[in-house]
Amino acid sequence: MRPASLLHRLAFLLILAAPPALQAQPLSYQEVFGIPTFDRAQLSPSGRHLAVLVPAHGRRQLAIMDLEDRRISTRIGVPGADVGSVMWLGDQRLVFSLAQLGQNRKTLAHAGGLYVVGRDGQEQRRLFQTAGEWFASGAQRLVQMWPQQRVPGSETELIVAANDVDEHSIDLYRLEVTSGKRQQLSSKRPARVRQWVLDAQQRPRVAIASSEDGLDLLIHYRDVDAKSGEPGPWRELWRQRASRGDALAVPLSVEADGRLLVASNEGRDTMAVREYDPALGQWGETLVEHPRYDVAVNALGEPAGERLLHEAHAELLGFLVEAEKPLYLWMDESRRALQALVDQALPGRINALQFSAGPRVLIRSHADTQPPRWYLMDRGSGRIEPLFDSRPGLDTKRLPATEVLNLQSRDGLPLLAYLMKPPGAKPGQALPAVMLVHGGPWTRGAVWGDELGDMDTARWLASRGYAVLLPSFRGSTGFGKRALLASRGQFGLTMQDDLDDVLQALLQRGDLDPQRLCIMGSSYGGYASLMAVARQPERFRCAVSGMPISDLPALLESGWSDLSVNKRAKAFWVEMAGDPKQQRAALQAVSPVHLADRIRAKVMIFAGVDDQRTPLEQAEGMRRALQRAGNEPLWLAKYGEGHGFHLSQNRGEMLEMLERFLAEQIGRKAQP
Repeated sequence: MRPASLLHRLAFLLILAAPPALQAQPLSYQEVFGIPTFDRAQLSPSGRHLAVLVPAHGRRQLAIMDLEDRRISTRIGVPGADVGSVMWLGDQRLVFSLAQLGQNRKTLAHAGGLYVVGRDGQEQRRLFQTAGEWFASGAQRLVQMWPQQRVPGSETELIVAANDVDEHSIDLYRLEVTSGKRQQLSSKRPARVRQWVLDAQQRPRVAIASSEDGLDLLIHYRDVDAKSGEPGPWRELWRQRASRGDALAVPLSVEADGRLLVASNEGRDTMAVREYDPALGQWGETLVEHPRYDVAVNALGEPAGERLLHEAHAELLGFLVEAEKPLYLWMDESRRALQALVDQALPGRINALQFSAGPRVLIRSHADTQPPRWYLMDRGSGRIEPLFDSRPGLDTKRLPATEVLNLQSRDGLPLLAYLMKPPGAKPGQALPAVMLVHGGPWTRGAVWGDELGDMDTARWLASRGYAVLLPSFRGSTGFGKRALLASRGQFGLTMQDDLDDVLQALLQRGDLDPQRLCIMGSSYGGYASLMAVARQPERFRCAVSGMPISDLPALLESGWSDLSVNKRAKAFWVEMAGDPKQQRAALQAVSPVHLADRIRAKVMIFAGVDDQRTPLEQAEGMRRALQRAGNEPLWLAKYGEGHGFHLSQNRGEMLEMLERFLAEQIGRKAQP
């Protein structure tokens, strides 16, 4: 545990650090990053009981609430670990995995596993080992198992996935939890399967796999005999490569009549959900689409948003689309109408509905200035009543609001950004600002109302008097194929231009003080921060670079990076960023380690000593380059940490250093 003195200092450091714009008490470490009082609530299938994660003795436990009297009847936990994911099997049993919240890389080995327990807390047993137990057994690689879906009509069975047969593939099993016995469902499968789609009888019908070089997405399908129900041989439906601009088609569901529901961008920019008849090879109607954002799957063929499934038999009913604000799109008319009713009753919020077989509906409602709050709704009467808050007692007036910005790059690409201002900021006030760049880069950045990731860091910063700008850029996923492909070969070039264009739009609007700007990010965001201060030495007063990429050829050739053992990821990076053998000079030209003499801004670097994504040598190389240029960076490297600071003590130390650094560079202590 971190000594209380540091977290106490973090809570009051604003008095010395922040600009004079605010009166509100800044958000504390615990209020932003601490374990919520209630989290991840789930209705039992009947709607009588509720499973919810709660803190206990510095850990996170599973609690069971009887919704008839609203009392917690049972608490379930495992010593030395946090409860991670949870799934009801029926009304009598649950399965759960373990996590390690606020812990570092050394303790993360105790996460994972799979457990079953009765609703009353009895008959708890382990179904699958944790990561640490696997390594202790002498295993040479990590084997994991995780739940896929319930088996309709059974309270003792579920479908699980595991990478136990082949480290390059995922296999499926039907697991009986009282005995631990399992039946393999994926024998004679194609190679390198990374995702499965089952039909209503829990038969694998679609296998989504990778080619041997890791670049192609292969879609395999098999029919079933109409009389015997036995599956036929696998056949390849589609072979597609996102990085060269191929149209994608990724099956999501097998319908009762044999049609597939498929996410596809055939003939369009964004992914939409369409019908497809595999027997005839014909496309049907488009069921769900959005003109600007991908639905269900992004342009890389990876999951985007969330799929909304029937609570009993996993029928696909709708989608959560990560638009500028999260958007629920139901294919089921009754649920679409109920969503509209709830959104009308709880306006301005993101309202997630969770159904049961009974009349109860659980509502998780949140917004940028409202932490998650749960409600119960009676479908018969339409009555909605509050249940509990994730962070009770937190004054929501202290939470910064988030403005949505729809902008455009200089070459016409749409760019989404968010601007978070301190509570109490005056209209037209030019504030000291931090541009917070997401990592990846081929991932979705912050989404409006997010509690985790960059949004929680942004809240922490904004409550300390800074405007925080969170931009997307070409390569950010979820925005369609054009935005993704525009990032190819553009590290340090047009990807940086997009950040400049977003910032310039806000400067022209007068929201930001042009003399007090800092740029910050981790991983790719750390790279982009270093490139920004190298490209425009006079624009930013400072840069904060966490776990940075500083030398692109070295990263792509490193034996320390996990890219060296992940063939698919390595091939994609070479395809999209550049080949260090054939394009070394071009990659070196956009590597910050070779541009240190251009950097005039003050730089803070933090890194994990055990980072296997962007190895420590990347941060150390940048540190040495800045030192040679006469620009000594502020430095923090922590043992036991990997690609991110997870131990609360280390994260608190980093935030304290960050707060002092920003205060000196662009805050109250900054020199004109």
